[in-house]
Amino acid sequence: MITREKIKKEIDQLSETELEKVYLYLSSLTKEKKKKPYIRSFKLKGKLDAKDLRSIAYE
Repeated sequence: MITREKIKKEIDQLSETELEKVYLYLSSLTKEKKKKPYIRSFKLKGKLDAKDLRSIAYE
């Protein structure tokens, strides 16, 4: 199992250019969050047309 201490030791040994690449990679990991899909209701000709049915169902 990799520990934070092992990772920190490896990072301390990197050059500036390699360190920049690691930083860019780590920052890209946090940006790749997936959004919840919005499930639109069918045209029911009523009050549920523009509502998120999942959130209403779990209330």
